[in-house]
Amino acid sequence: MNNTKWNEIFNVFYQNECDKNTLLIRWRTKDLRTGYISNWERSWTHFGCAPRNWESIDYLQIELTTKNQEFVLQELKKIHVPGTISNGVATIYGHRQDVDYII
Repeated sequence: MNNTKWNEIFNVFYQNECDKNTLLIRWRTKDLRTGYISNWERSWTHFGCAPRNWESIDYLQIELTTKNQEFVLQELKKIHVPGTISNGVATIYGHRQDVDYII
């Protein structure tokens, strides 16, 4: 996935975090090079602060809850990202070519 798409994801969820009626949207990533899976984070500043190493993201997972699911999926569909939804988690892939887009 290109840097523009990663920036769009960061911007929409970071803006949500800054709004007064914030939905809690937790996320984590898997590093492509090391295989390290981060802890679940609730602050999107950790995801998008410089230096941004988008190319090292194997995948981004976003926890879906009854409160945030509609908003998260609506935004991911707008951005048009490759990923899957399973067991209450949206997984957005950085490099896989064999998955469909979230629709």
